[in-house]
Amino acid sequence: MSSVSAVSLSPDYFLHLQPDGVMLVERNSMYYFRLSGVAVQLALLLSKTKSLKKTAIIWSNLNEIPYSEEQLIQDLDMHPLTQSWKEGVLDKLRLTGSTKSYLPISCTLQITNGCNLFCSFCYASSGKPLDHELDVEDWLEILQRLAAHGVTDVTLTGGEARLAKGFKRIVTAASSLFTNVHLFSNGLYWRDDEIELINALGNIFVQVSVDGSAHTHDELRGKKGAYMESMNSVHKLASKGVACLIAMTVNPVNYADIDIVIKDAAVAGARAFRAGITLPVGRADHNYFALSDEQYLFVDSKLKEAISLWGDQLLITDWNNEGNDGCNDFCTPGYLSWYIRADGLVTPCQIEEASIGHILKDSFQDMGSPERMLRARKEAKSCKCIGKVMLPKNADLPFI
Repeated sequence: MSSVSAVSLSPDYFLHLQPDGVMLVERNSMYYFRLSGVAVQLALLLSKTKSLKKTAIIWSNLNEIPYSEEQLIQDLDMHPLTQSWKEGVLDKLRLTGSTKSYLPISCTLQITNGCNLFCSFCYASSGKPLDHELDVEDWLEILQRLAAHGVTDVTLTGGEARLAKGFKRIVTAASSLFTNVHLFSNGLYWRDDEIELINALGNIFVQVSVDGSAHTHDELRGKKGAYMESMNSVHKLASKGVACLIAMTVNPVNYADIDIVIKDAAVAGARAFRAGITLPVGRADHNYFALSDEQYLFVDSKLKEAISLWGDQLLITDWNNEGNDGCNDFCTPGYLSWYIRADGLVTPCQIEEASIGHILKDSFQDMGSPERMLRARKEAKSCKCIGKVMLPKNADLPFI
C-alpha cells in the first residue's frame, strides 16, 4: 500500500498491533513492514531513549543477560530497516491496533452511490443513491471513530463523492483527522469553490477516472465531452498545486488507447497514472470486459514504453510489477483495510459484497475479530486478494 501524495515528506512511523504480530507503518507513504516481537521492543526503546547505549543497558537489565552496545549495533545491521534505526529515524512511536482484532489502518468510504454518470462497467453499479444512505452527521461520527482507532489513511469515493450531501464538511473533517486523504472523482463539473477548498486543505490527493481516448471515453461513459471535461478538471486542479492521479480501467474496448491517455495525463499536469483491469463485478459482471492474453501483454508493453517516455513527469507502474488479477503484494482487505458502503455496511474490499458488520451498529473489535475475518475470507465471491493474504500461524508479539 502506498500514497503518491506524500512521498517527499520525512518518515513518520507508528506501530500497529494485530493478533499475530505488529506492523511498522510509515504514515506518509503507507508502506508497512511486519516486525518480530523483539524488533518491536527494541524500536520502542530506541524511540524513547534516542540512545544505542541506553537501549543496550535496558535490554541487558530486562532480560538479565549481558548485552553490549556493540551487540545491539550488530543485530540492527542484520536488516536494512533496523539498520536505519541507528541514525535515529524513529520518533516517539504511537501504538494503534489490537492484539484481539484486525483493525484497519486504511479505509475507503463510499459516501454516496449517487453519480452523474451511468458507466457500463461500474464496479459499484452507481447511479442512484442506495436505500438508507448515511447522512453527513453519520459520516462525521465515522471519521472521528476511525481516527480514534488508529486509521491514518482514508479514501472518499462514490458514485461521485462530490455529490454527497455535506461533501465539503466531510472532506474538511477527513483532511483534519487523517494524514492522507484520497478523493476519487470522474472529473465532471468541478466548481471553482471546490478546487479552492481542496487546494487550501493541502493533503487531498485527487484520482480522476479516464477510460480511453476522447471518443472511447465518451462512449463508455455515455456522455459527449466527458473526456475533455475530466482532463480540464485535472489541469485546473494541478495548476493550483493539487496532486492528481489519472486512473484508467482497461478493457477490450479501450486498451489500445492507453498511450494516448498517458500522454494527455502528463500534459494536464497529473503526477501519476495507474492502469487497472476491469473486474467482473457490478455492471461489468460478464466476460465482455475481460482482456485476452495478447491485449494484456500489449498494455504492459505500452506501460513500459510510457515509463521511459514520461517517467520523469509521471509515476507509472507496469503490470509485471503490480498486475496480478487486480491484486498486489500490498493488498490486505479486511486485515488492514475496510470498505464502508454508503449504507454503512463494512466489507473487506470495494468489490466484495460479504459484510463483516455495520459501521454504526457493530464494534470495531467485533468486525475485526479473527472469526469474522476467516468467515469473510471463506465467503468472498469477488475479492481474490483476501484469499492471498498470508499471515503467520503463531503470534509474535512484544513483551510476550
